[in-house]
Order: sequence, then structure tokens, then C-alpha cells
Amino acid sequence: MSDLLDLPELPADHPGFDAEAFDRACAAQRRQAAAGAYEASCMALEALLAACPPAEQRRRADLLALLAHQYPRIGKLTASTRYATEALTLAERLGDDVLLADALTSQSYVYGQLLMGREALEYGMKALSAARRADDPVREAWALNRVGVAYSSLENPVQACASTEQALEIATRAEAAEVRFSCQNNLAYFWLRRVEDAKHLGDAATLAQAVASARATAEQATALARHSGSPFQVTVAVSNLVNALLAGGLLDEALPLLNEFGHLAHDHGYRTLAVEADVQRAVFLRLKGEPLQAARILQALLQAAVEPPPKLRRLLVRSLYETQKACGQHREALGWLEELVGLERQIRRDNLVLQTEVILIRDQVAQAQARADSATADARRERARAAHLENEQQRLREHANALDRAAHEDVLTGLHNRRHAEFALPLLVEGARVAGQVISIAALDVDHFKKINDTHGHAVGDAVLQQLAQLLRHRLRSADLMARVGGEEFLAVLVGIAPQQAAEICERLRLAVAEHDWAAITPGLVVRVSIGIAGGPPPQPADVLLGRADRALYAAKRGGRNRVHVD
Repeated sequence: MSDLLDLPELPADHPGFDAEAFDRACAAQRRQAAAGAYEASCMALEALLAACPPAEQRRRADLLALLAHQYPRIGKLTASTRYATEALTLAERLGDDVLLADALTSQSYVYGQLLMGREALEYGMKALSAARRADDPVREAWALNRVGVAYSSLENPVQACASTEQALEIATRAEAAEVRFSCQNNLAYFWLRRVEDAKHLGDAATLAQAVASARATAEQATALARHSGSPFQVTVAVSNLVNALLAGGLLDEALPLLNEFGHLAHDHGYRTLAVEADVQRAVFLRLKGEPLQAARILQALLQAAVEPPPKLRRLLVRSLYETQKACGQHREALGWLEELVGLERQIRRDNLVLQTEVILIRDQVAQAQARADSATADARRERARAAHLENEQQRLREHANALDRAAHEDVLTGLHNRRHAEFALPLLVEGARVAGQVISIAALDVDHFKKINDTHGHAVGDAVLQQLAQLLRHRLRSADLMARVGGEEFLAVLVGIAPQQAAEICERLRLAVAEHDWAAITPGLVVRVSIGIAGGPPPQPADVLLGRADRALYAAKRGGRNRVHVD
């Protein structure tokens, strides 16, 4: 860890330091990293950090945050954590929300890569708050992007996609090329994970949708990467696109892209990606009906002079297991499966070691901050600020833990369930308060739902709820909270939407329900809904807003049902 926190303050005009030349050199390394030369850029940034005087705290913090952002791209997660934690300390000292957002975003990403999902979500949410305080849409997009990674590490790919899509919208409006590509590429990866989940569950319809979405997002990411001119971005994006095409069995379309991926990875020295390209080649051959040739490629990779790291070896072994099984060589396949199980255990152990290192780094930097506070004249102010930030961290940690425990879907409709809504609603209200936004809550109830069940049966009632959930998804924004909170009761939370505008949206929803072809489910079926709306600018607590929405719903019922009522 660098010793910047234990050094005394020096005059800002440190002799021999050329600030303009230093800033030009930093800008050059940003450009080099944008072109995909992350390793060379990190080496140059390390040299710049060593040359930067301790008194140049703003520049040092900027360098630390930049290194924390880039190091994960070359696999150095603990180095990223070290620099992110030091950047966070300096950002807090300087009271700089921009730096704070950068450091927290990098820390969130590292936690996500180490499968520390709750910590990743907590730091991502704090990064989002800092970016919004700074009124910086690019950093807001990065923070939301990393929140998506956190949800992915919590095995919630649906919410991962939703957060990343919201980040993509912001990045597109801000014309921020790097984060826009990152969002699009992450979306492709999340959809590929959903492809694997659908395969495991044997859900053909979900699999077809996931494959189509993975391909579409990967194609968009590839187009952005080609426009950027970064060979690294193109290589990563094409890799995801090849995986999507292979998953869809589109071998003829995959072959030229597979060739391009292999050439890019080998020509530019991307060693891990080069191995992944060879693995994709083996998968292609297996799908094409040449499993023996695929097995030879994979075994050659395992016998290479340089032993692949555990995660890369896991990819090779899994591919060999699937290939040997396709060949009918079940004894050999079983052997690879046993090695795969051992590798999974090793990777879990390695992750635990890295998690411990990350926690130790965080503690070391905290101790250094305490020494620095005690050595400076403004120690009392810094301690008060640290106490305030610690309280904020604890509050966000509690919310993140609660959200983690309650992040489940309603099985019937695919919407969020009541527990998720109860934990997420206070967060959304607080976020609206911090951002100075209005918020509206809509409580929706199916009119005479018991009569529908009694007349047509519970299977028809279930189909009504499922189609009603689809209508909600189509009529509301993807970022809005939608939940089934009771048998026939639904809740929608619309951030940034005033009650009167929410009433217009809900009126269109009510009409869509009334005009829907319910007879397609069973002849004579008629479905109507009543909706109650409450909202306005915070600071009303979530339970108060929810109570008002319920009262508005009851008023809609008393007024004759099949209507929208605003509290």
C-alpha cells in the first residue's frame, strides 16, 4: 500500500513538479487505456503516481481512482481494491463527490468479481448517490452499471439486466462511449448467463428469448466496439457474439466471427481471450459433429507449457467434459467431471483468500486514515465526517442486506413479490428525496376477482394475473418497481412521475385492461381493474404514501370500480 496517508502535508507549489506536463501525461494514458492497452497504461500510471507529490492530493486521488478502474481489466483485483480504498480515503478528505463516485464504483466492481454481492451492492448504491450529488450522468451510468454486476453476483440476472439497461439509457443520453459499451457488453453477458439458466431448467421458450436477446445485445456491443477503434473492446464483444450464435446453433454465422476473435486475441497478445477463442473453436467443432477434433484441441490447450489459471482451466475442463460426453466416451467424461468438481472447490478457496486480502487492505487503509487524522490540524472535523459517513454506510448496508434477502420474484407473474416491494419501496422514496424528485405509488386491484375464480376456475384466475402482469410490463417503464403484493393486488412505484401524470399512465393501463382480449382465455371472461394513486414530492415516508394509495384504491372501489382515483 502506498504511504501517502502517513506523509506530512507539503506546499502545493512543490518544487520541480510540472502540473501541466503531468496532466498531459495522465490524459495520454487515459487514451492508451481506451485503445485497449491496459497493462502498458497501468505501468505508466504507476510511474506517474510515484512522481506525484503528496501535496497534490486531488491529482493523486484521480490517479488512484483511474488505476482502480483499470486494474481489474488485467486481472489484478487486490491492487484495484488497494487503490480504490486509498482514493476513497482521499475523496472523503477532499469532500469530492466525483472522486468518491469513481472510487466506490471501482470498489463495487471488485466486490462483484469476488462474489461479495452484498458489499458490491452497498458500494454501488453509495457510488450512485455520490454521482447524483455531483450531478454527473457519466458516473451515474458507471455506478448503475456496477449495481448490475452486483445483482449478477447475487444470482439475480433479471435485476442485473434492469439496472444495466437503466445505465445504458443514461450513458446513451450523455454520449459516453466507454460506459455505453460496457453496459451493452455486460447486458450481452447477463443474457448469456440466462441462456445457461434456461438450458439447465429445460425451458425452451425462455431459452429462445434469452438466445435472441443475447445475440441482439452482443451485436449492438460489437457495433459500438468497432466504432471505438479499440481492439480489446472488439475482441471482448465478438467473443460474446460468438457465444450467442453458438448457443442458437447458428454455426455458419458464427464461423467468420470466430475466426476474427481468434486472430484478434492472438495478434494482440490477449492470452486469456486467446484460450477462450480456442475453446469456442472446440465448441464449434463439437456442435458441427466433430467432437474428436474438438477434444484434441482442448487437450492440447491443457498440455500447453504455461499452466492456465484455475478459472481458465475450469473452462477447458468443462468443455472437455461436454465434448467427451458427446463422443460417448463416458468414462473419460466422468474423469473430467471429477476434475471439474475439484477445480470448483479450489476456485472457492482462492476466492475466500482474495476476499480476506480485500478486507485486510480495507482495514489497513482505515488505520492509515486514523493516523493521518491524528497528525493534522483538522482531525476533529475529519472524525466527525468519518462518523457521518459510517452512519450512512451502515444505513445503506442495512438496506442492501434487506434488498438481498427479499430480492425474489412472484412465481406466478414473474413480477417482484411483496417482500421485495416492502424493502425496495423505502429505498426508492429515499432516492427520490436525495435527488429532489417526485414519486407516485399506484395500488391496483382486479375487480370481482373472486367471482372470476368462482365462475371460471382458479386456472383461469391465474392466467388473468399472468396476462395482467404482462400488461403492466408493457405500459410501465423497465426501471419502475412492479410487484404483486396480494392475491389480485399489485403495486407500481413510478419515480420522477407526479400523481397527475401517473393518473394518465394508469388510465391508459386501465383502458388497456378493459380492451384486452380476455375471451381468448375463456369465452365470456371480462376483467376490469381499479387503481388508487398517491404521491408527490417526498419527504412523506413510504408507509404513509402506501397508506394513501390504499385509501385511493378503496375510493375507486366505492366509486363504482373500473376507475382510477388520485388521493
